[in-house]
Amino acid sequence: MSLSGKFKQWEFSLFRVEAFSDAVFAIVMTLLVLELKLPEFHDANNADEVWQKLIAVLPKVYSWAISFFFLGVIWLHHHNIMNMSSKSGYGALWINMLLLFFICLLPFPSALMGEHPHQPLFVAFWGADAYFIALMLNWLYYYNAKNYLKPEYDKVKVMKNVRLSFLGVPFLYLSAVGFAWVSVYISYVIFLFIPIVYILPLDKPVKEVV
Repeated sequence: MSLSGKFKQWEFSLFRVEAFSDAVFAIVMTLLVLELKLPEFHDANNADEVWQKLIAVLPKVYSWAISFFFLGVIWLHHHNIMNMSSKSGYGALWINMLLLFFICLLPFPSALMGEHPHQPLFVAFWGADAYFIALMLNWLYYYNAKNYLKPEYDKVKVMKNVRLSFLGVPFLYLSAVGFAWVSVYISYVIFLFIPIVYILPLDKPVKEVV
């Protein structure tokens, strides 16, 4: 028996996989906001000082917001993938674990990018982590659609969307990594653009199960 066949021998509770993943998403999204710290004002009644300090915090706010909504979209698509799946297996479990690994890393590049918004290396670091998150999510999407897709979904259409997804988000984040060395602002626009485009899931049931 092949290694992939051995991985399919063990089945896991889909509920446990999704519940564990939801907990990780919630913790990481909470950790992100801890990087937003109140600026220290020498004179809080000095309007000029207040505005200068608040403007200085804006890159951190942007980094937090982009990271938060990025994870929100990833969670939405992860939930949809789990909802499309009839069960889970050992292979899917470890792909999901790799996805969570890169998700747990996100607060680190997010903090670096917020603290040093004009440093291409840190912007590229954030984009690289987002790329691997998107890549792992698409791998999970492919694996579950191929092996555990519920009968109410059109498998031909779903697999077509799987192929398109590999050419979508991962490619855009990878391009943002490269653009960081040209202009970090191009990368920032790409980071902002992706969650808006992918705010809705790709698949929905198309037939009833008799």
